Amino acid sequence: MLFSCTFDIVQPTDQDTWFDPILDHDTPLFIDPFLIFSNPFPPFDKAHGKIVHFFDQAFQLAAKTVSPSGVRYRKLLEMLLFPEVPELCLGYSGPRGTDGSGSGRGFSKVIADGIFESIRAGIIHVEHFEEIGLLHEGIGCDRISDAVANILKRELVDYTRQVCERHNLHPQSLPVRNLNFNTDTLRWESAKAELPRNPYSGHPVLLVPERFLRELPTINPDDFWGYLWDNENERLRDDFGYEVKSHVNKHEIIKIATANLDWVQDYTGYVENRQAQPYDLDQDPGGLYQWHQASLQFVTANPIHLIQPTNLKGFLSALETLVAQYKHYVEQEGGWRLLWNDDQTPKRETAGQLLFHGIVKHYCRANDVDLSREVETGRGPVDFKFSHGYYNRALLEVKLANNSRFWNGILRQTPTYLDAAEVSHGFVVVIAHSQRDFDRLGDIHEAIRARNERLSWHIRPIIVDATPKPSASKL
Repeated sequence: MLFSCTFDIVQPTDQDTWFDPILDHDTPLFIDPFLIFSNPFPPFDKAHGKIVHFFDQAFQLAAKTVSPSGVRYRKLLEMLLFPEVPELCLGYSGPRGTDGSGSGRGFSKVIADGIFESIRAGIIHVEHFEEIGLLHEGIGCDRISDAVANILKRELVDYTRQVCERHNLHPQSLPVRNLNFNTDTLRWESAKAELPRNPYSGHPVLLVPERFLRELPTINPDDFWGYLWDNENERLRDDFGYEVKSHVNKHEIIKIATANLDWVQDYTGYVENRQAQPYDLDQDPGGLYQWHQASLQFVTANPIHLIQPTNLKGFLSALETLVAQYKHYVEQEGGWRLLWNDDQTPKRETAGQLLFHGIVKHYCRANDVDLSREVETGRGPVDFKFSHGYYNRALLEVKLANNSRFWNGILRQTPTYLDAAEVSHGFVVVIAHSQRDFDRLGDIHEAIRARNERLSWHIRPIIVDATPKPSASKL
């Protein structure tokens, strides 16, 4: 459920440019510190300086650290402890709703190591702390977002309270972790703040401006590599032997960045002069957000009642009904539009998975079927796991037919997941965007039937036609 629906905000004003979070499911978007730098406004007008000052202190403390077992090192790790911020309902939550994996002490050490490496390379100050991610592995978009959200927790609280006052919401006094950072003691302090409560998680809710959100930070290794290829192509070929732009991993990019700090400085200057864009929530090119309201409207208008399964046959029949609802929505109710971009290119596989999740989760909740997303099987995460009791269990994967690894996923990956999870029944929902996709599928039913017979699994393929459909008025 959206924050606005939960708290009955029906008349947004021109000032309402905050992200309207899905309270029971994290949206895989992240706070980009560069967008805060390029879009200063109250209460975030001094936010960039606050982030820079924080990491200046961290660099100073690291420069004085002699031993990894000393007091200063332990103080540095405590300072860089940025727990995940569930109050935002952002990031990668998997099956945990809005409680992600967090940043923990392991990540604190990763950032500390990145700072030490930066100092060894001759860097004693960073204007954009995400530059550290160009010099050290393990510092991704979720970790950068967590760091920013912790450092700016007070500003996020103030911003949220402004929204509450504007819409006559009555917040509660709730505990907030890492609400303040004491610059004298270099310690985090938790305290209570007046905030709305998330009825699904029990956490407070923190709102963030839409203009601060992206899928990846503006400053990131792939963008840095693209800049180098456009501006330092000859040296990349002569000094490093790169003949093609693709197939370069992050480790190699970091190695080049560390050896050429002037390139890093030139790149950040270039980015500062280039207009950075937040994620377009209206167009939703990744299919990360619009799925929620669209699927909720469909499910509300098309309720179904599943007969409570008493055995495996009834359980699998109920799942087939759920998948059929998804198929019907995409093929007959315009759901295919959520799987295409405005430039007539198919959206990523994630878009189909999130839309499926939105369609079936409400039905599962109403019919006592447990649905978990991105469950770790021991051999990797499976898209969905359904269960009703212990013995009635099944796995489900949502795949794009145009995926280059489609057949490997169907004939190898899915059986591996079934075996690891000790589950014998699985579904593969295949989304086809074009006739070429259908041609590529060939006789998928026969291929999977032969695989089932040979390996004693029960995998059922369901083809979903996501090709563009003409409106009824044009038929």
